[in-house]
Amino acid sequence: MGELTGVGRHTFHIRPDGNHCVLRELERRKINDDEAQEQVIVVGSLQALNLGADRPMAAIPVSAHHHFTALNVYATIQHISLAFAQDFAFKKDVAAEAPFRLIHPTPAPEGLRQDGRPPSFIALSYCWHNPQWAPDAHPVDTLPAGAVNFSWPISKWMVQSLLLERTSPSEGIWIDQCCINQDDPLEKARTIGFMNLIYEQARLVVVVLEDIMIDAAAGALLESLMQKCSSQGSTDSSVLLESSSVHHVVRLALKIFSARWFTRAWCNHELLVSRNHVFLMGVSTPSEDSPRILRMTLLFISSLILVCSNYDYTGAKDLYHSELMEQYQKLRQRGFLHIILNPFGLGAGYNLIDENSADSTVQYMKSPVETLRNLSKFGATVAADKVAIALNIVGCGLYYSGPDRSEHDCGLLLSVIALAAGDPTVLCCTGAGYNLPGSQNTTSWIQQPGQLDFAGVAGRKGTHRRLDYVPAFTLNQVELDFIYLVSNTDATLRTASQPYITQAQWFIDGCIETSKTDAMFRLGASFIQARRTKILVVACALECGSRWINEAARAKTSADYPDSDLEEAIRVFFAGYEEGYSFPALVEQHRDCYEQLTDFLETLTLDYVSPIDDTLDWSTAWLPIGATYMDKILFMCPPPQAQPFYAAIPTLLLHKDYTDCKRLFLLSTVNAAASDTWRVLGKSLVFGGDLDVLLTLESSRVWKGQKIRT
Repeated sequence: MGELTGVGRHTFHIRPDGNHCVLRELERRKINDDEAQEQVIVVGSLQALNLGADRPMAAIPVSAHHHFTALNVYATIQHISLAFAQDFAFKKDVAAEAPFRLIHPTPAPEGLRQDGRPPSFIALSYCWHNPQWAPDAHPVDTLPAGAVNFSWPISKWMVQSLLLERTSPSEGIWIDQCCINQDDPLEKARTIGFMNLIYEQARLVVVVLEDIMIDAAAGALLESLMQKCSSQGSTDSSVLLESSSVHHVVRLALKIFSARWFTRAWCNHELLVSRNHVFLMGVSTPSEDSPRILRMTLLFISSLILVCSNYDYTGAKDLYHSELMEQYQKLRQRGFLHIILNPFGLGAGYNLIDENSADSTVQYMKSPVETLRNLSKFGATVAADKVAIALNIVGCGLYYSGPDRSEHDCGLLLSVIALAAGDPTVLCCTGAGYNLPGSQNTTSWIQQPGQLDFAGVAGRKGTHRRLDYVPAFTLNQVELDFIYLVSNTDATLRTASQPYITQAQWFIDGCIETSKTDAMFRLGASFIQARRTKILVVACALECGSRWINEAARAKTSADYPDSDLEEAIRVFFAGYEEGYSFPALVEQHRDCYEQLTDFLETLTLDYVSPIDDTLDWSTAWLPIGATYMDKILFMCPPPQAQPFYAAIPTLLLHKDYTDCKRLFLLSTVNAAASDTWRVLGKSLVFGGDLDVLLTLESSRVWKGQKIRT
């Protein structure tokens, strides 16, 4: 596989040290000869995978304040719900008992290596066949001891192409249908808990796309374009984009991405946890006796995605482009671009229980809640599989052995595990509360992920740090320390004044009109629908000052805007407003400034200052929290005159690494007699200065041991 040497906003650059897109011709005679030699052999136990893993299953303490071990996480689950706890078990307790099988040629090679680790093997990633596919029956007359008869779950042509990926005649192959005893529920549950290690340790993962096929001309086009890239010294997706055949490339790419494999949760899991991949797809030929297979690396697949992302679908107002646009929008709705780019480190997280970090007091993690949210876009025959997948992706030492559950119950279950493991995002979710088990009317304080809760963390590493400690919680309440900021009656709570609202309205309406005529600055329908909110957000930001905007944006989004100067862009653009220039003239004259402003606006209104629930008529407010020009924050809240509320932030969320997790809680009292018990009206993302300054406020603002109830 080529080495990723750089990822830009629009292109991939890959060293041409391999064939990234190749048409492979197969021979029918050789297929049958090779297949007859393959048998399933037990080569050891799943314990061998633990020996070869990047991280062991048995967790050790990883925090100076709390031991986030699998044992402690399990103990917390037991405290919350014995019914939940009985559905989990420790991987380390069953690893030595569960068999690890591989498909090997006859005679079978030796099993484990001298160090106890598994031999080299290839893992297959595919969709279980449907009635339209013809899986290959594979009877074997004579089986050696330990071998298991099996049938290939993919077509003969794909089997042959799979066998050609071996680097030696004795290399093993792992296929779930063949290497797991499908009649043994206990073995299936245990092996599912080790799927991350199986795909992580495979030398190669071969992805088979059997439900789509392209014609020979299309395959030749892709192969020739890749050869052209390689002849120029590097493979660059811009070469595909600049090709005269780019519209054909886009149509072919969208057809490839329509394969069922790209929609399945298990396939997504296998992609995320593995390292080296090739994709196989059929190419139609006049004769069935001479089939062809198109072999593509993941880097080539990713180049196709970026071509689709950068293609101008509005370049021609015809049915052809409209059809492509519709297909691409479906691709984007599944979050597919982020999922495929994840293995390159553009969104890959750290494991939940990380035993190998050099610094045990600074531990980052992949959020289990975010992981399950991403999995909601993918299909699974068994909903509870998504819990198993999420535990595998984040690297937990537990595996799920319980019954199938609804996606709703799976979400609550995983949220309990996540908070027990110190995941801060459980406290940050802004969606509806989960229903308590067995109840349709009573909700937990634990909320589901909201639409925008993880908008700011996609593609970033290190944004999820473990909590210093796990707060006391049950399904009915959580106990937190807060720093009180403001109530709806305090004079320090500010809303935008009319002069700034007028400027903001001019800018937002200008953006909407520009979007209608300038494809570079096209805005979605959601932007236009949220016009009022965006006007108020921009008005409050302008009132806080251009210098504040510039510094706050640098602090929050330095990875995205390292060289931007928003202060200058604001000065130039709004000076034109004061001087009476038309909006289109300003855009034409200062396109760079306008691009900086619209990029910032999108980040500001989507990632940091967005209402929790778009059905609530919330407003934008700002608040000074210190003595310097930077000590101001923006947030959403109910209109101050509408209902009493108290704005406070949990001290657990004030860590500097929680850029995307900080939430302001808008609270109301449960009753006058319970001064330490609250219900949450909503939570707001916060944009602005460094909230660490809140830790210096007087002790009277610190509310200890406050109870948040349903």
